[in-house]
Parts: sequence; C-alpha cells; structure tokens
Amino acid sequence: MATAEQLVREVVAQPRFQRAPQIEDLPARLGYLRHVRVLATNASDGGRAALLPVPSVEREADRQAYVPLWFASIVNVEDVRREMQIVLEGRHIGSVIIIGHAADEIAEVWRETKDLVLVALVLGLAVLIILHFALGRLLRPLVSVAGGLRELERGEFRHRLALPDIPELAEITDRFNALALRLGSARSENQQLSRRLLTIQDDERRRIASELHDELGPCLFGIKADAASLDLLARRLPAKVAKTVRERTATIEEITDKIQLVNRRLLDRLRPMALDHLPLSEVIGGLVSEFQRHGPMPRITLSAENLAVKYDYAISITIYRCVQEGITNVLRHAQARNLEVELKECPIASQDKGSREIRSVLYLSLTDDGTGPPSDDSRGLGLTSMEERVRALGGEICLGANPDGHGTCLKIWMPLESVGPRPFEKRPLEARQR
Repeated sequence: MATAEQLVREVVAQPRFQRAPQIEDLPARLGYLRHVRVLATNASDGGRAALLPVPSVEREADRQAYVPLWFASIVNVEDVRREMQIVLEGRHIGSVIIIGHAADEIAEVWRETKDLVLVALVLGLAVLIILHFALGRLLRPLVSVAGGLRELERGEFRHRLALPDIPELAEITDRFNALALRLGSARSENQQLSRRLLTIQDDERRRIASELHDELGPCLFGIKADAASLDLLARRLPAKVAKTVRERTATIEEITDKIQLVNRRLLDRLRPMALDHLPLSEVIGGLVSEFQRHGPMPRITLSAENLAVKYDYAISITIYRCVQEGITNVLRHAQARNLEVELKECPIASQDKGSREIRSVLYLSLTDDGTGPPSDDSRGLGLTSMEERVRALGGEICLGANPDGHGTCLKIWMPLESVGPRPFEKRPLEARQR
C-alpha cells in the first residue's frame, strides 16, 4: 500500500500530469501493480476509472495458481482501502482509491506451501528409506531370533542361528544357541531315561511272562493229567462213587481250561510271543483279525506296506500296544461302523541350519467314522500310557477329529534308528470278517 501511494505521488508530481491533469489516465500511467488495485475518481463528473486490465501473462499465472477455498479461508484477510485526494494549485481534481488485494498474496503463500509440503514429503520419504535400511540391518537378526524361537517351540532343538555383526545382538544369538544346545541335551537325556524305563518295564513283563509260561503252564498241565488219571481210576470204583468222582474231575478240568485261557491272555498282554518270530505286519494282521472275530462291527481294514521284516523290539511292542489300545477304544466308545488301520514306513524331511535331512519314520493311523473325540478333551489311562510310550521313543502322537468332521483320527510317527531287511514283496494286508 505504501509503495502504491508513493507511485501515485510520483505520477501526480510529473510535469506532464501537471500540464494536463487527466485523473482518468492515472491508473494507465501507474501500470499493473501486484497486490493492489487502483481506482481514480474525477471530481467534476464523478466518473471512475479502474486500473488497466491485468496482462494476459499475469492472468495465466493467476489462473494456474488456483487457491482452494479451504486454504483461502484459513489465511484470508480483509481488504485494506485507502483514499488519496488529488489537489493541484489548490483545486481538488479527484480522488485515487488504493485497495489492498490479498488474492495475489494468498496465491503466493499457496505456492510456497505446496513447495514446502513437497520438500517435506521428499525429505520424509528419504528419512523412511534410510530408517528402513538402518533398522532392517538392526532388526534382521531379531527376526532370525524370532524364527529360531518358533523352531524351539516346535521342538527343533538342533536349530542354530548365525552370529550377526552387531556385538549386542551377537551375544543374544550366542545365548540362544547355548539354550538350544542345553534343551537338546536335556531332551536327549530324557528320551534315554524314558527309553531305559520302558526297557526295564518290558524286561519285567518278559520275566513275568516267562515265569507264567514256565511255572504256571506245567502246573496246569499236571492238574489236567492228574484229573485224567482220576477219571481212569474212577472206573474201578462203585458206580455211584465213580459218577461223583467223574463230575468232580470234569469240574477240575473245566476250571483248569479257564485258567489256561486266562494265562494265555495274560501272556499275550505281557509279551506277544509272535513279535519274536514273525514280521510286524503279520503280527498286527493277527491282532486285527482277533478283534474282528469278536463281532461284525466295526468293519476293520488294515493296510500295512513298505515295512521291514524286523524292527527294534521297543518300537514293535509300542506299535502293537498302540494298535491294540486304539482298536479297544473304538470298540468301547466310538460306535463306529468302519475302522481303517494304516501302518507304513515313510521318509520325512527336517530342516536344520539350511540343510535338509531325510529321516525314516514308522507311521500309524487309525481312522473311524464314529462319534468323534470327546468334547472335554479328556484322556483315559490307555491313551496317556500310549502317549508316554511314543514320546519316550522320540515319536509324536496326534488325536483329533477327521477333516470332514465325522469320526476320530489317531496318528503316530515313530522315528527309526535301524531296521532289518525288507521283504521282497510289499503288499497291503486286509483283515475282514470271515
């Protein structure tokens, strides 16, 4: 406004204007002024002349510098208005009104604000990129530690982390590797102890079974032999006495047969003798057939393939007990119509420090179409004993519902350390009601 006033005074003071004071021409002589608008009023007739039209270049610049209404409402100010009285030689010839026009200034502020925002965005993006690479270098070892913890949670105690370049994180990684080593050692010791306990338990059962077989068996045979001899001696006695003796002898023989049957069942439960002489597939097939003879339901199908002739006794007896307990649970609780038993040896891959290791496992699954697992997740003594045996040998056991929501599926994986020779033919076995 002060600059515009000074320009008006300079134009009025010019000799040319003094000789011909045409106040209507005053805006034309001033030319285009930014931020202000000039109006000239003639005192004689009250005419009013505005400043010359804005040049086309400036109009295009103003059009391109469009200011949004929300921004204009934030920084807008009221127009400032000043009026100058033009007096020459004591005669009032008119007035000049100068109006401070804020639109130009607001447009400049808007352009500067956009430039600042653009610079801030570019600067912020650059900072984010720098932080991404800097923090990525710092956090990458932590991500590796998190992955290692997940492996520990899954029981992969052989997993190790590479030492990073950052000393503080290297110490954390070193402690992680030490922890994984200690956990692996503790699990190995626990597995050895559990395996030793199972071996002792099986040895004790073997000893009891041997005593039942060697001691009780001959005694029962002697009782039956004596009963038979008594039956022969009864023929020499009077008819009435002989009849009584024969009845008592028949009762003794019947009781002896029952004791022999119970003794045979105890021997089979304590130590299945067939495991020492027959392949595992045939022993399991005989067990399934024995269950199937109890009744037509459920219909049991056995598939045993890719099995070795001989396995470690601890593994064989564990698989035998799991099949026995699993079928027993289905018969008691599942109310199933069909039961599928699958037993096979298959390889699995384990990831350890970037290398893949192929291990052989013995896979057992029992799948029925019954009522499904219990909703309260209760575990009976049989399932608990089964789980303890499998865990003791380093295996895994999983009990849950079938994918279709009907029935129960029991899965067991047993790692194999050494196996015997394999049969030439690998055929699936099926046990059905005869």
